Amino acid sequence: MFRSKRKSMFSISIARGVLDSIYDECDRFDSVETGGRLIGSFKANGDHRDIQVWGVLDAGPNAKRSRTSFFQDGEHQENAFREIERDHPDIEHLGSWHTHHVNGLNTLSSGDLKTYHATVNHEQHNTDFFYALLVVEKTPHRTRRYEVKHFLFRRNDPAVYEIPDTEVRVVGGPSRANAVSESIHTASTQLAALPERAKDQEFFAEFYPQFKPAVAKQILCWKGRLSLIDDSDVEVLAMETVNDAHSSYSIGLIGDSADRWNAMKKYEDRSFRSARQAVSSLKEDLNREVYRRVASR
Repeated sequence: MFRSKRKSMFSISIARGVLDSIYDECDRFDSVETGGRLIGSFKANGDHRDIQVWGVLDAGPNAKRSRTSFFQDGEHQENAFREIERDHPDIEHLGSWHTHHVNGLNTLSSGDLKTYHATVNHEQHNTDFFYALLVVEKTPHRTRRYEVKHFLFRRNDPAVYEIPDTEVRVVGGPSRANAVSESIHTASTQLAALPERAKDQEFFAEFYPQFKPAVAKQILCWKGRLSLIDDSDVEVLAMETVNDAHSSYSIGLIGDSADRWNAMKKYEDRSFRSARQAVSSLKEDLNREVYRRVASR
């Protein structure tokens, strides 16, 4: 099944910090499979690919792990990658890593093979190869804490190439790797600071499908119409603010109707931890004001 006897078409340089990050993740999840995305760059010379791994993206907050399976949080990783790409336009998604050291399987599973072949052959996959790093065993070594294997998949090629250790070089943290690592840290911090976004999206999709998100100059807004208890409606805008890795939302009414609501005075300097909390609070206050108006007639 695997073919590696011929002269290798691949060579790999991987930053020491990437391996340390992988080892740390394996230590953290020592009873279930885990993994992440590998990013960096590559050089092409004919059929040969010189792959340079400068960073690793974590699995994400919604990753699913068990002793025999692992599913990454693709949305989180895509957002993080786009943040990094802004600072490093030539960065590439090179492949993935995951671990089998918790279940004793010392090579890729049939499910792994099927997934990676499908990925490398997908029309939206940006390179003509896919790199898979597999952690297979914990070791007593102080620096090389785990044994790993390296596999490459090529577009329109059914073979799997296991890369020998002679073609894998660990580099000691060049400036490029440090720069990418800093970008990864920044992107992860920013995404971690905005955990309410996904919850807001689920909330509005279920309860207020008329509310739609929009991004202007990297500011996230939710805009839509609220129906009130007297069958009237108002147009609402909730805006995100990010300061010192924390997010909050302000909310207001759009149009002339804003001036006729006494309740809006308390929202001029008020902020909320999420857009859904802001909208729910505003709707409650507006309905309370509607009720008082009807009751006073």
